Amino acid sequence: MDFAFSDNQIMIRDSVRDFAEKELLPKYQYWDRTGEWLTPEYIQKIVDMGLLRLRLPEKYGGEGYSFVDCGIVCEEIGRADHQIRYIISNAIHLGEMASSLHPELQEEWIPRIANGEMMSLAFTEPRGGADAGNIVTRAKRDGDHWVLNGEKTSITFTGVSKVVFVSARTGGPGPRGLSFFCVPTDTPGLSTTNFERMGQKLDRGGSMFFDNVRIPARNMVGKENEGFIWAMTIIGYNRNFVPLACIGAAQKSLEETMDYLKQRQIMGKSASQWQGVAQELAICATQLEAARMLCYKALSLKDKGLRHDAESSMAKWWGVKVANEVLYTCMRLNGHYGWAKDLPHEQRLRDCLGMESADGPREVHLGIIARDILGREYAPF
Repeated sequence: MDFAFSDNQIMIRDSVRDFAEKELLPKYQYWDRTGEWLTPEYIQKIVDMGLLRLRLPEKYGGEGYSFVDCGIVCEEIGRADHQIRYIISNAIHLGEMASSLHPELQEEWIPRIANGEMMSLAFTEPRGGADAGNIVTRAKRDGDHWVLNGEKTSITFTGVSKVVFVSARTGGPGPRGLSFFCVPTDTPGLSTTNFERMGQKLDRGGSMFFDNVRIPARNMVGKENEGFIWAMTIIGYNRNFVPLACIGAAQKSLEETMDYLKQRQIMGKSASQWQGVAQELAICATQLEAARMLCYKALSLKDKGLRHDAESSMAKWWGVKVANEVLYTCMRLNGHYGWAKDLPHEQRLRDCLGMESADGPREVHLGIIARDILGREYAPF
C-alpha cells in the first residue's frame, strides 16, 4: 500500500493551492457578505486554470485526471472557497455522463460548461431526499418529446445555471423506473426559487418546478429507466469530494489558528506553549489526517474499479463531522474574536454545516456501513 502522493499529484496539489489562495481566497468573504454572483472575470480564472476540464473527453480538452487527482483539487479549492468546489465537481460529473449524451448535446453543452457556464443536478425532492429511488417527478413520452412535471429541491446554482440534469420517473415504482434528462433552464414551464440560508450563499441553493416542461427525446441521458444508475454513480464518488472540500476549509482554519496562537502571549509565553492548547491542536491535526485518508482510500478504490460504497460512506459522514468540529475548535481558540465576521472561521463553519446532509445524512451512511459489515440479512436496510 502506498499512502504518498505521486510527484505529479504533489505538483497538482501545490499549483491548485497556489492558485486558490491567490485568486479565490481574497474574495471568499466578499461573495457571502454582498450576495453578488461571480463576475465573468472571476469565472474565467477558474476556466483558464483548467479546473473545469479534469475528466472531460479528450476532444473537449479533458486532462485525464484520476479520481484521486480530482479529490486533491477539491481539497485545495476547499481551503480557499468551499463553494467553488461545486462548479468543479459538476464539470467532473458532466465528464462522466458525456459518453451517454446524444452527440448533439455533447457538442452543445460540454464546451459551454468547460468555458464557465453553470450546470445543476436535480435528484432530491421535498418528500424524498435520501430515498433517491422514491421520487415522484414524472416524465411522459409524447411523440418525439418527453414532458416533465414535478418539483426538485436542494439544487445548487438555482437561477444561474444554464442546464439541469434531472431524474424523473418513466417506469414503475422504485429505482428501476427512473430516467435521467438534460433540460436547458430556459425551457418554457421551468421556474425556480432560492433558499434563505445561514451559509452556502454562493451556491444559490433552491428549488426547481417543472410544469409541462417539454424536451426532445434525444435529451434523455443514457437508456430509459437507468437513471438511478447515474444518480448513484455520481453520488458514490462525490461523497468523497464533499468532505475533502470541508477538510480543506478546516485545515486552512487550523493553520491560521496555529499562526495566531504562536504569536498570542499568555503569561509570558506563546499560547501554543500551553499544554492544553497544544493538545487540542494535535487532536485536530490527527482527526483531519484520518478523515483525509478515508476519502483518498475510497477514491483510490474507485480508480481501481472496485466497490467503495461503505468506504465512501465512512469518508462522507466522518469527514464532514470532523471538519465541522475542527472549525468550531478554531473559532474557540481564537477567543471572542473567533466569532467575528472579520475572520473567515465562522463563514467556513456556516458553509460546511450544510454538508452534513449533502449526498445523504449521517443516518443513511451509517446504515450503508452497517449493511457492509453485518451483511444485508442482518442490517437495517
